[in-house]
Amino acid sequence: MKNWKKLLACLLVSLMALTVFTACDASVGAPMGAKQADAESESVKALCTRFGVTYDKELSEKAYYIAYWVAQSAVSCKVNADKTELYRVGSANDSAKINLLQHNYATAFDSMGIGKGIGGGMGADDFIPGFYIDTDLDSRKDYISFTLPKDGSVTDTMTKAAEGKTKLGVAYVVDKGVSYAVVLFG
Repeated sequence: MKNWKKLLACLLVSLMALTVFTACDASVGAPMGAKQADAESESVKALCTRFGVTYDKELSEKAYYIAYWVAQSAVSCKVNADKTELYRVGSANDSAKINLLQHNYATAFDSMGIGKGIGGGMGADDFIPGFYIDTDLDSRKDYISFTLPKDGSVTDTMTKAAEGKTKLGVAYVVDKGVSYAVVLFG
């Protein structure tokens, strides 16, 4: 019986040491999730004021579809509270990439399956993303990358997308308690 207790104690100590060395905590197992925007939230009001646009529920639904797609990526053990951006690499065929380059975002996102899994679709090509989309990932021909800014950040991509637009839609990807904005302008 004493040997079993010693063995169990050694296993517990080993497990605790492993946890310390990997720098993981209980929040790491929590999945990344999508969160819908509330027109009355301070963050949404600040974006609308900053860009001189009005909140649009339909655009926010489209932003939520994108946030949901982004949230399906794997969660890492690396915790970085100062992270200002969230990257999501996903597959995109040549048709999707061509539509992205031609600014037919809804068509491109539909062909990538964004929104399909939760009963939606992107509808008309009547919006511009306020986040960076990289369609040229070196040798990874069938991949693209989305870069979402931390909530409260205003990027050059966002500022350029807002030019001449009157509506804003927003949703969030929440990872380890930090929100990243999926902003669309229409």
